[in-house]
Amino acid sequence: MFATIRLILVTLVGVLLGLGSAWWAVGNFHFDGAQTIGQWSVLKDNAKANPYEAARAARRGGGGLGPSEGIELITEVSADNKPLQAACAYLVSGPVPQGVLWTLTVSDRDGHLPSNPARRFGFTSLDAMAFGSARQVHISIGREVRPGDFVATTGLSSLRLTLRLYSPTLAARAPGSDQLPSVTPLGCEQGAAS
Repeated sequence: MFATIRLILVTLVGVLLGLGSAWWAVGNFHFDGAQTIGQWSVLKDNAKANPYEAARAARRGGGGLGPSEGIELITEVSADNKPLQAACAYLVSGPVPQGVLWTLTVSDRDGHLPSNPARRFGFTSLDAMAFGSARQVHISIGREVRPGDFVATTGLSSLRLTLRLYSPTLAARAPGSDQLPSVTPLGCEQGAAS
């Protein structure tokens, strides 16, 4: 009787550890050596060669951009390497590669978009204001409305930024960190850790 209970417990613990480690591996973009550029991680459409990427693509409902389309970058950390929090405000500022169509999307880690009255989920190279000869962007993200380009994070429990750069040349040669915007914290709501 004791041996049967022990076998059941060992099997149950093994199953739970296996499922937990698989969930962690699929959710951790750095687990399989993903390329990083500054605070941004490059998502590659290599789901056929990498089972972890295939599971990530299935979880988020699609794959990355193909080599003839461009590159997809994500970040879940600010420039000071702290996790992004939906209750905090951030400024996405800096250059984006010139002559490239791009989109910046705000979502949670599961890909859910914010629920805000403006129905604004991000910006594109066609509608974001760009400043100076380097065409730098300044996009605010948070729960409190800010002047200029702004995306509300209402309804999100976590925060992920996805930057897609549409250019076949960038797929072959990724931009440097000095060619990508950085995400800097502006502050947090009371009760949220900064």
